Amino acid sequence: MVFPDPQFFRFTGALTGEEAAEIGGATLIRSGGTITTVAESGTGGDGALVFAERFKGKIAVSAAIIVPEGKADEAPADTPIVLEVRSPKLAFSRIAAHLFESRFETADEELGKPEIGEGAKIHPSAVICPGVSIGSGAVISAHAVIGHGVTIGERTFVGANASITHAEVGRNCRILSGARVGEAGFGYTAGETGPVAVPQLGAVRLADEVDIGAQTTVDRGTLSDTVIGAMSKIDNLCQIAHNCRLGRGVLVASQTGISGSCVIGDFVMMGGQVGMADHLTVGNGAVVAAQSGLMKDVEPGGKVGGTPAKPMRQWMKETATLGRLARGKK
Repeated sequence: MVFPDPQFFRFTGALTGEEAAEIGGATLIRSGGTITTVAESGTGGDGALVFAERFKGKIAVSAAIIVPEGKADEAPADTPIVLEVRSPKLAFSRIAAHLFESRFETADEELGKPEIGEGAKIHPSAVICPGVSIGSGAVISAHAVIGHGVTIGERTFVGANASITHAEVGRNCRILSGARVGEAGFGYTAGETGPVAVPQLGAVRLADEVDIGAQTTVDRGTLSDTVIGAMSKIDNLCQIAHNCRLGRGVLVASQTGISGSCVIGDFVMMGGQVGMADHLTVGNGAVVAAQSGLMKDVEPGGKVGGTPAKPMRQWMKETATLGRLARGKK
């Protein structure tokens, strides 16, 4: 699959090292070839621009890399374009924003007319953008917005006032009223005069039979996709941040917030108002009690509760002990 997905993002044209340096406010150390896409440092690829603020992991083969000032000698020897700058993430963001535009957010008209499957029902007030594909038997309710290039699977229901952009939705899904699927994730970096948005160039991929509750938000990824596995059910008023990956049959109760780049295994159950720090992993079959605050990973089959979350039995003992002490009992 091409990244970013051309159904959702328009490529504006390749950049030379000199052009990228000017856009990113960087110093050009090594020049050769052109930049045609962006990627994570561990992914790279032909024509890809990556950045590295710290050289902790392996840097994949790529066309260009942005490194901190004074670190050019640490860039891979086979990388044709090397840029140095005080803030690699800021320079990367500016170059990425120049390379790609969201078709939905710029009201692009390049894509063809929508394709509507047999028996699909679309309310007259719904907005169906160019390049949309809606499967047979799907239902799109009043005032729903289906953005450029979005795919809606067969027999999927989209509720009133829901919006779906930068997304691929499977069959037999239920996107309830007011849900927001595919909006930009909350990604910013420090600029000279204030926060600068990091382009969110990923998509949302919902497998078959996924339910997204009313007023729930599922953000698209930054340099990868947000993915929710088959038969997973997300309650109302939840937040699934950019780059998260949920497995099959996951249950997430109301007002839960999952921060960016978290990985949730198959058949995990999460109670209401759970809060998760970013880049955490919850193993297959784990249970997270309501109002838990997760600050570290949960092992497969684990049961945790409390803030910060800890093994369920320990949390319950500590809670009971605290109650006895409050009553003056030992």
